[in-house]
Amino acid sequence: MPKAISKAKPPREVIDFRITLYALQQYMHWTDADLAKRLGTTDRTVRRMRSDPFSVGGTYILRVQSLLNDAKEQY
Repeated sequence: MPKAISKAKPPREVIDFRITLYALQQYMHWTDADLAKRLGTTDRTVRRMRSDPFSVGGTYILRVQSLLNDAKEQY
């Protein structure tokens, strides 16, 4: 019987960032396009941030974290 190919677990930082991104969108009721507008980028970049946070600049990651902190304070 062939051995199942297991997919490697993503690093903890990737999971944490995906949670941060999801939380921000839930707090603010934003779509990818809404978030992209606030970050000054495209919704394609936002989707790429979610799938592979290492593919985007650290500036976006820091900005998302800052927006989440602001959203939590306003909630």
